[in-house]
Amino acid sequence: MVHSSPSSPAALPNDDLDRHEERDVKGFWQKDNHVNEAIALCGIVSREGRPAPHVIGAESVDYRDVSAVVRKADFVRSDPTEAGIAAYREVVEGAFACGAVIPAPYGTIFRSRDTLLRWLELHYFTLADALRYLHDRQVARVRVAPAMAGNSWDTIEYRTRGADLDATAFDSFRVLKRQAVAYVPIDVPGRRAEQGAEAAFLVEREHWGQFMTLLKEEQRRLPDLRFEHTGPWPAYDFVRLDLNG
Repeated sequence: MVHSSPSSPAALPNDDLDRHEERDVKGFWQKDNHVNEAIALCGIVSREGRPAPHVIGAESVDYRDVSAVVRKADFVRSDPTEAGIAAYREVVEGAFACGAVIPAPYGTIFRSRDTLLRWLELHYFTLADALRYLHDRQVARVRVAPAMAGNSWDTIEYRTRGADLDATAFDSFRVLKRQAVAYVPIDVPGRRAEQGAEAAFLVEREHWGQFMTLLKEEQRRLPDLRFEHTGPWPAYDFVRLDLNG
């Protein structure tokens, strides 16, 4: 599982190839060693039983019954930008509107289409299994925070209330898990206790209504807390792509 972090540098998946593959791969690249042939991988989708995603600025690279949804890119390391992240999310969430998608970490760049096809071939069965797992499932993110702002807490209150909030939020997350396939806590760097706790839930599409009903019941049960949710989202928090093979 993975939470793709916008703060990490652009990932160049061909940098860390095993030594025994190095000679063949270098020869493979010599045919298309041009920066303008590089492509950014945004996500992986299934070609079975779904329309092809139509997102402006994106295209697909097909291998058997899976497709990589990509955008043109330069084969260089670069810092994330708001515009770049927004474009990446537009592609991933546009693909998600048509069905399951495995999001790639932001900034994943392949030197060429041929290099990407080789990676798809290597990982085909794992990707197909992941797509089957995500089929007809979507993500809700839930944050549990104090109903009243906690910026007036003194040090003792901060420690006591913060511990109580974390314990109560964890109990609520366990309740919500009853209507979810899986859940993961979301660690927010620099989070203060009064800002609440967050988790992501992978929910069957047909059970989305029941999950929202259960969320409202938790809000009524705990009026001193505020339950906020966003979604449905692609499975940003529930998949991890092996980009070094």
